[in-house]
Amino acid sequence: MIYTITLNPAIDHIILVDKNINLGMTNYYSNDYDVIGGKGINAAIVLNNLEDNVEAIGILGKDNKDIFIKKFNEIGLKNNFFINEGSTRVNYKIKNLSINQETELNGMGFKTQESNLLNIKDYIKKNVSEKDIVIVTGSIAMGINDNIYKEIGEIVVNKKALLVCDCKNELLKNVLEVKPYIIKPNLEEICSTFNIEYKDNFSFDEIENLINKLKILGARNILLSMGSDGSMYFSEDNSVYKVGVAKGKLVNSVGAGDSMLAGFVYGINNNLDIENTLKYAASCGGATAFTEWLANKKEIIDLLEQISVTKIK
Repeated sequence: MIYTITLNPAIDHIILVDKNINLGMTNYYSNDYDVIGGKGINAAIVLNNLEDNVEAIGILGKDNKDIFIKKFNEIGLKNNFFINEGSTRVNYKIKNLSINQETELNGMGFKTQESNLLNIKDYIKKNVSEKDIVIVTGSIAMGINDNIYKEIGEIVVNKKALLVCDCKNELLKNVLEVKPYIIKPNLEEICSTFNIEYKDNFSFDEIENLINKLKILGARNILLSMGSDGSMYFSEDNSVYKVGVAKGKLVNSVGAGDSMLAGFVYGINNNLDIENTLKYAASCGGATAFTEWLANKKEIIDLLEQISVTKIK
């Protein structure tokens, strides 16, 4: 079983415009729609679309939980969310289709009740078994300590399950103490975590030095997301793979990284070799980027043959 944990879910309200927004004035838009989000939820939906055995768990705000529950039921996603007083955050994403530009206004959402964090930990203790996979990913809601992924990770590791992590800054530094099986940062997140100035043109040696810093802190395997440049995989046996990207029209970048992580988890959960696991990771990320929301199985499968995987070290 795969479990995804989302401690800061979101409702993304997408607003489509075809010209620039002028601040301080009345503006008009052509279309809008709502989608549910949160990095763990996104990963769970993609894994569910791939017909893997996955359950999404986390916390939802009482006041607007129905949109999540309705979608989970609609797509047949197993879920167990604990209900918190208040509202799940709402993010407004204004997409200018004419110049492929996106402006975001992200909400704060509820303040987490301590009882719900205890409920999640207890649920993991009671349900996670050896060889299960637990994904902790994304930001955390107000009222949650940045040790939370480490605390969850300790439970997971003691259960002899695999811990998968996608976060940054103190959340990442803390969870690395329990040596997660894989993390999926990008270069900006690594620089933010180590308080290093980000630049657009890191050399391979510089990237490798950053990866080694993560390994010193406890990282075992690192899937480095590099956007349109593909990704790189740094294994705990010190081998390195360069992964290409599929060709297609960018429609929506939201959830592409979460989908990539889901593809990698799909590979290891189904005992694929590392080359095919990395192909699924890249294909899931690309397929989501080429669609309005999250990729379905056919969209993912159709891209697999386009993905190149080269061992470079």
